[in-house]
Amino acid sequence: MKRRFVLSTLLVAQGVVAASSFFASPLVSPPLGGFRDCVMSLSERHPPPLDRRGLLLLGTAALVLPSQPPPASASDIQQALNQARMEKALATRRLERFGRGETRLSEPVRREIEDFVMEDTWRAPTLVRLAFHSSGTYDKKSGTGGSQKGTIHYDRELNQADNKGLKNVVKALDKIKSNHDISRADLYTLAGVHAIEMMGGPVVPWRWGRVDATAPRETIKEGRLPQPDMGDTPKTAAHIRQVFERMGFNDQEMVALIGAHTAGECKKDNSGYEGPWTPTEVRFDNLYYTFLRKWKYKRDNRLTGRGGKMQFEVEGMNDDFMMLPADIVFRDDPKFRVYVDAYAEDEALWFRDFSAAFQKLTELGTRDLKEDSVVAPS
Repeated sequence: MKRRFVLSTLLVAQGVVAASSFFASPLVSPPLGGFRDCVMSLSERHPPPLDRRGLLLLGTAALVLPSQPPPASASDIQQALNQARMEKALATRRLERFGRGETRLSEPVRREIEDFVMEDTWRAPTLVRLAFHSSGTYDKKSGTGGSQKGTIHYDRELNQADNKGLKNVVKALDKIKSNHDISRADLYTLAGVHAIEMMGGPVVPWRWGRVDATAPRETIKEGRLPQPDMGDTPKTAAHIRQVFERMGFNDQEMVALIGAHTAGECKKDNSGYEGPWTPTEVRFDNLYYTFLRKWKYKRDNRLTGRGGKMQFEVEGMNDDFMMLPADIVFRDDPKFRVYVDAYAEDEALWFRDFSAAFQKLTELGTRDLKEDSVVAPS
């Protein structure tokens, strides 16, 4: 669906959004598995058959968009819903900035990022992952790594096991870079913070001025990013703290950052794990913490014989949603759990803490950054 069509039909698309919210409401209480199967599928090649709820949603879309042919599959419907939500989130933020008399120097680049994401809204979580992997290599003792040099685009770093699945978006962002005077290091972090904003998440302050590396020898060796499983809960908890403390984060900031798992999903071919954490895979909300606190998870070894790894699934949900071993650590470690509970109960609190922690993450290893937002004098 063309973006200009989404803009012109934003209000009527709200009806489709309302329909999907109705299906998920406690009044109807459908099995979450069935809801995800009919509406939240990521399968483009083999879309699932539409059940009663899917057919009703399809009919709703046809009613509110009479001049357009009905979507071909559940994934087409979900793509349209995602686009409408993103347009609404962006419009809200623009009105807020207008009210403050605020402009952003990066706006032309952000508009191209929006066009790129609107072509396939599932790209948004991948851009967040790229920003994290481009920044999360920082070592505060040696002062190496971090987002300053944008070295992740070099093959020797991009081809590392931890970065599988990022190559396509890195290459695609090169086209945006060619249209603007912006470093790759700035672009990777900007794409991440703007994707969060597009998904309805908090505004993460962003500053520019990172300078790209000039040679592959400046890349960071593999092994600095956090691993999802170190064999058992105590070892995994110790590993998480070691990695994030190396970057300069405390427990509260670690738990705030991990909430980004509310968006996106794991792919077995990339990481050995498979599935989303929540049904809101391209919406930035605190559902990750709600799931982590509310549901009972059990070990799932079904992928281990097929080149995958042990993960956790929600009991009784037919493997629709998963958690990594590291996610379960955040639930079970008493010091982490305090913040899991707080963020499950208060999304605004999480937004505030996440925004501060993600800005800190994207500025690791940088120096002399410049402000992006400019407020006109009153």
